Amino acid sequence: MDAEEWEALQRDYYQRIFYYVKRQVTDADTAEDITSETFLGALKGIARFDERYNIEQFLFGIARKKTIDWMRKSGHERQISGKDDDSSSFFGNVPSEEMSPAQLAVVREKVMRQRDALVEILRDYVGDLWESRDFRRLKTIELIFLRRWRHRPIADLLGYQDEKAIAGVKFRAIRDWQDRLRRRDPNKTLFSKLWES
Repeated sequence: MDAEEWEALQRDYYQRIFYYVKRQVTDADTAEDITSETFLGALKGIARFDERYNIEQFLFGIARKKTIDWMRKSGHERQISGKDDDSSSFFGNVPSEEMSPAQLAVVREKVMRQRDALVEILRDYVGDLWESRDFRRLKTIELIFLRRWRHRPIADLLGYQDEKAIAGVKFRAIRDWQDRLRRRDPNKTLFSKLWES
C-alpha cells in the first residue's frame, strides 16, 4: 500500500472508525487514541489481510479488538452492544438488513450535526425576536411548539383576532427556520428534504 492509498483509506474511514469507537468509550480523547491505534494496527497487519473480507471489515475488526483491549485494561470491561457488534459481518460477507458499524457511525455523526444546526438556528431566531422585543411572537412560538397548545387558547390568551393568526405565526416561523437551515447547509448534505420544497 503506497502513501496515496493510505491517505485515501484514512480519509474514507477515519471518522467512521472514530465515531464507532467513541460510541463504546464515550471519551473523545480515548476514542482518538484507539482510532489511531486501529490504523497503526492495520498498517502493521496489512500483509496478513485476508482478501475474502473487505477493508471495512478489516478496519472495524481491529477497532473492535482495540476497544475491547482498552476496556479490559482500564477496568471498563463490559459487553459491546449487539447493535454495534460487527462480528457477523467481520467473519463473512453475509448480507444483513442491519447497518454496519460504519454506517451507524455515519448516521449518528450526521444526526449530531443536524442537532447542532437546529440548536444554532433556533438560538439565533429567539435572539432576533428578543432583540426586536417581539415577545408576543416569542410567547406564541413557545406555546405552539414547546407547550403544544391549540391555536384557539393561544389566540385568547395573547389577544390575537383568531386561530388563523396563530397559524400564520407558526407558518412564518417554520419558513424562517427552513431558510436559516438552507443558508447553513449550502451543500445540501444535512437536510436534503429542505431542498425539495
